[in-house]
Amino acid sequence: MTKESAPQKEQASYVEQPKGEAALKSSGHVEVVRLKRRSRKHPELLLFKGAPASRHSVAKSVLIEITTDPSLAKAPWMDPEKGRIHLCYASTEHPEVAALISDPGGWLCYLWTSSDGKQSHAWFLRAGAAPSGRKSVKRR
Repeated sequence: MTKESAPQKEQASYVEQPKGEAALKSSGHVEVVRLKRRSRKHPELLLFKGAPASRHSVAKSVLIEITTDPSLAKAPWMDPEKGRIHLCYASTEHPEVAALISDPGGWLCYLWTSSDGKQSHAWFLRAGAAPSGRKSVKRR
């Protein structure tokens, strides 16, 4: 074999990892909104009003779309101009949606978006509730 015909060995490429504040931001961004009530102005929509629950959040509301066709379901996303998180569910009978409809106050909605914007995930947590099986204790 001649030098020209010998297969070339691929070199592993080294990607420099971000440092400091850039490293923290490289994992994405989290929006948090504390929900208070369902919109009175638009009762036909599953629109829930609230307030940003973190110093870095701008989200003030959550809009839930019901899509029965899974191929039309969109990933969770944030509209920064309106301060609104958009979520898509298959039915109003989904446990999270049903819980929000019956008692909209006291929920936190989290939206994580990857730093490149290609991935997102949303979830709800009950705000202010003690972990199950434990009572909150006031300490002096």
